[in-house]
Amino acid sequence: MSSHDHPRNALEAESPQAHFSHDASPDLPEPNDSPTKDSSSSMSWSSDIEETLRLGDQIVNHVTGIIDLARVEALLAMRTLPKMIMLWLLLMPIMLLTWCAFCVLVSWSVFSASTQIGLGLLTFFLLQVFLLLVCRWLYIKYRNSMTLPYTRAHIDNFVRSAKDGLSNRSETKE
Repeated sequence: MSSHDHPRNALEAESPQAHFSHDASPDLPEPNDSPTKDSSSSMSWSSDIEETLRLGDQIVNHVTGIIDLARVEALLAMRTLPKMIMLWLLLMPIMLLTWCAFCVLVSWSVFSASTQIGLGLLTFFLLQVFLLLVCRWLYIKYRNSMTLPYTRAHIDNFVRSAKDGLSNRSETKE
C-alpha cells in the first residue's frame, strides 16, 4: 500500500459526506430508470387497449352470430308456416269427427242402458248444446281479454287523477 492511497481511504471512511452520498444514490432514480417506467406504463396501456379491442371484437362477433342465427331460424319458421297451416286445416275435421264419435258413443251407451231411442238422441243433442255453451263462454272470455281491460282501467285512472290534479290546482289558484 502506498502512503498516497492510505490517507484517501481514511478520509473516505471517516467522511460522513462520502457515506451519505454513497447511501443517497440508490434512492434517487437513475436517468435510465424513468424511460423504462414510462415504457412499461405505456406498454401496459397499449396492452390494455389491445385487450379491450379484442374483447370488443369478440362481443361484436358474438352479437353478429346471434343475429345471423335468429335470421336463419326466422327463415326456417317462415318455411314451416305453410306446413303448420295445412296441419291445422287437417286437424279441424279430425277434431270434429272425434267429438261426433264421442257423442255417438255416449248416446249409444244411454240408448243401450234405457232401450229408448229418444233418450239416446236427446243425449247426443245435449252434448252438442254443452259444446256450444262452452265455446260461447270461451268466446266471451277471449273477446273481453282482447279489449285490453287492464290497460283501459289504467288509462282511466290516469285521466281521472289528472283531472283531479287540475281541478285541485284551479281551486288553489282561486
